[in-house]
Amino acid sequence: HLSLTLSRAKLEQLTEDLIEKTVKPCEQALADAKLKPGDIKEVVLVGGQTRMPKVQEVVKKLFGKEPHKGVNPDEVVAVGAAIQGGVLAGEVKDILLLDVTPLSLGIETLGRVCTKLIERNTTIPTKESKVFTTADDDQTAVDIHVLQGERPMAVDNRTLGRFQLTGIRPAPRGVPQVEVTFDIDANGIVNVKAKDKGTGKEQEITIRESGALSSEEKDHMVKEAEQHAEEDKKKGEKIEAQNQADNIIYATEKTLKEHGDKVGEADKKNIQEAIEELKKANLRSIWTYGTGGRS
Repeated sequence: HLSLTLSRAKLEQLTEDLIEKTVKPCEQALADAKLKPGDIKEVVLVGGQTRMPKVQEVVKKLFGKEPHKGVNPDEVVAVGAAIQGGVLAGEVKDILLLDVTPLSLGIETLGRVCTKLIERNTTIPTKESKVFTTADDDQTAVDIHVLQGERPMAVDNRTLGRFQLTGIRPAPRGVPQVEVTFDIDANGIVNVKAKDKGTGKEQEITIRESGALSSEEKDHMVKEAEQHAEEDKKKGEKIEAQNQADNIIYATEKTLKEHGDKVGEADKKNIQEAIEELKKANLRSIWTYGTGGRS
């Protein structure tokens, strides 16, 4: 056995990097909960090492208050486990323990974008709905690609499931209304339903493994999103510009088809040439993105 006497200063020097590592998770927890340090009523310390004056000093500096000392830090986890056991057994009824979604949930939409319906750290059970539409004229079916993750592009997230809603009445793009609903119960089981508001037809899928990832895998996905934030922002802006260009092309061609007889031949030619140029530019942009090149 090694017996060694350390001064407080030396111990603090040796553990400084470990203590600093505890600050980031606290700041992240505050950001996720959309709270400020002043909103926190009590800070409970966990683990015997938190008895170090330096740890308590860092906590006080971060939260602006002395940490709560009414619970033995060596026993906090055991006390929490006992309370949770009592809740599950039905013996403790005056305490409500809430769980949250570890990662955001959404679906793939036009441009291979991941559109989130339920944000990370949303308290469960929860239910959210959004209305989407078709991307093409006379489209009679839509594919629902269910995703989990924090990245804005579908390919960078985890696939939870896929299903198809059929029987949509043929109509111009943008007219049909498809309501997608995410419903998560207290056990974390996800039910995703798509309903065509025009016909009432619906299809759904139940996902029981949305929480199957380990804590390390979830943390990795969150950190990966943070690391690629700037790159992802540029990709998102590019896809948005492509979608806007596509909408302009569609609307202009539709208007020209319906009211072309009211436009002079020279103007019509100029409009058609402009449309073709925009189509080529948009196609080049899509191609360079899809092949990993730069436009």
